Amino acid sequence: MKDTHEYLVNTKFPEFNLHDEKRKYITEEDIIGKWSVIFFYPKDESPGCTLQSCSFRDKYEEFNNLGVQIFGVSSDSVSSHKKFKKRHNLQYSLLSDKGGILAESLRLRKNLGFLPARVTLIVNPEGIIIYAHTSQLGVTGHVRKALNEIKVREIKI
Repeated sequence: MKDTHEYLVNTKFPEFNLHDEKRKYITEEDIIGKWSVIFFYPKDESPGCTLQSCSFRDKYEEFNNLGVQIFGVSSDSVSSHKKFKKRHNLQYSLLSDKGGILAESLRLRKNLGFLPARVTLIVNPEGIIIYAHTSQLGVTGHVRKALNEIKVREIKI
């Protein structure tokens, strides 16, 4: 599937205020000053989303060694994220975008008009989106492409 969220590149990541799986608020202030990979996925425990999330888990150390933090975002509840994170031993925060407010502010398009978008963004320390990848079916490609993009840019903190 062709990338459909390239319009986000070179735009400022919007203000947001979402709970993570520990009920801690994460805001845009948590991404300012750091390189961040923020990936949006449709649903905890669905086969594709689990594969995608576990792919980020498996490459977590590589991202971490490059000074890049990871956030997963879906409209699932905080309690769902807590269970999902524990069950799959995910090292990064999962943010609950209940009602899709952040997804809407980014104008993330739904696949087939109803499936939440599967989009991976790289945000620089100034809060600018420098990369956007969309693929509903190529779930493991999100991790590979984000990591390659970071390495090509030689991102290091």
